Amino acid sequence: MNYLRHKAEDLVMDESFQQYCTGTNPAAVRFWKQWLAAHPEKRELVQAAKVIYLRLNGGLDAETFAGHHRRFTDALLAEGIRPGMQAPQLRPVTRANGWKWYTLAVAATLTGLVLTMVWMQAGKDAPAAGAGDGSTAIYASKPGERKAFQLPDGTKVVLNAASTLWLDDGFQKGKRTLTLDGEAFFDIAQDASSPFVIHTEDMDITVLGTAFNVKAYKDDETVETSLIRGRVRIDTRAGHQVYLQPKEKLVIARHKEIQDIQPLTPRQADTKKAGSHYLIDSLTHIPHDSAIVELSWVDNRLIFADDTFGDIARKLERWYGVQIRFESEELRGYRFTGHFNKETLQRVLEVLQLSRGFRFRFEDDHTVVLHP
Repeated sequence: MNYLRHKAEDLVMDESFQQYCTGTNPAAVRFWKQWLAAHPEKRELVQAAKVIYLRLNGGLDAETFAGHHRRFTDALLAEGIRPGMQAPQLRPVTRANGWKWYTLAVAATLTGLVLTMVWMQAGKDAPAAGAGDGSTAIYASKPGERKAFQLPDGTKVVLNAASTLWLDDGFQKGKRTLTLDGEAFFDIAQDASSPFVIHTEDMDITVLGTAFNVKAYKDDETVETSLIRGRVRIDTRAGHQVYLQPKEKLVIARHKEIQDIQPLTPRQADTKKAGSHYLIDSLTHIPHDSAIVELSWVDNRLIFADDTFGDIARKLERWYGVQIRFESEELRGYRFTGHFNKETLQRVLEVLQLSRGFRFRFEDDHTVVLHP
């Protein structure tokens, strides 16, 4: 994890940083002490993030936190609730400063009995209600909103903007199956006796323990699975079965041949099977940077790698919660490469203008018009 680009609110979301703040994980404490020694210029930022985290948790120091945790665990055991069991669903509580935490989240972080989750934007709605027989939609993000949370089995998830995750009713009973519409990064909790299965409109992904990203927005021309570590099996709706190795991605074209969606590199052409609508390729790295394009959104970085303006517009709509309208279809085919770290939408468009000629205007707070 590259923490050098993190702001205070990003550190607050990081589990190891939370453990450092509370002193509950010696390894995390050692890591952050060593990291601060190596980056003394970040000491003020880390201190500010630590103050924010402790205030959000009621100002608890490590000793008080541990005491509360023991009493919380004893109370659960008295009610017959053991570690690994699912606690009753909790109601979000909104603080005056706009942050939302689940009730008892401080103690639950260590026990894994309930979901601990912080929403980094004020005034957001609660998770959506059910979306079909046999599953309940319990995690959802709006355009312009990203969320990080932990599933009941310990799997860590970062949900990108305009995405929804449904867990099957049997998730807590050994059947770790869920459905995704949108994009999410998964760090799977290992359980060899219970495979983890993700359903999307175009494929099923089966894993035992791994970290990977799935991009499956319904309005995109392609869907992608990017593997960081481990091994996954992907069964496509067209009947293909594909195994991915670390640092590989699978790209599926929905309605056209792959080469009609994007130009093929020599490697892509070698791995594309004749007559199919998919290819296997390496993950894309930014030169002179450790960033992986396919995962850049997890670190709040917006990266384009020879993307069409049409694809970029869809990303910007989700990223900033706006609608973008083209007054010229020719503009959709323009291609751009660039990366942005928490820039405003206006600044992003201004930078893109430097490489290709186009103009833009804001009709209101939620609509942007692009024209020659």
